Amino acid sequence: FDSIVVAYEESAKEGEAAALLQAVTGLEKGAKLLFIFGPEGGLSPAEIESFEAKGAVFAGLGPRILRAETAPLYALSALSVLVELEK
Repeated sequence: FDSIVVAYEESAKEGEAAALLQAVTGLEKGAKLLFIFGPEGGLSPAEIESFEAKGAVFAGLGPRILRAETAPLYALSALSVLVELEK
């Protein structure tokens, strides 16, 4: 993958708003993006450490904690807007 983004609620709590934008800015057409969403209850410290070792970017999806079922749809919508704005 060209970029790995982990939806991480702690990033949202810390007010991190630009990580998603930074992760997708400059990706070339056809680039492979892996978006990872944790289960309800969040990611374990071991999972976080593993993703960090792979060079993942941790991004919050806003100030609210989203359900595991809705977070991917929310992220894809946000990603779609960001890609359209880059055109």
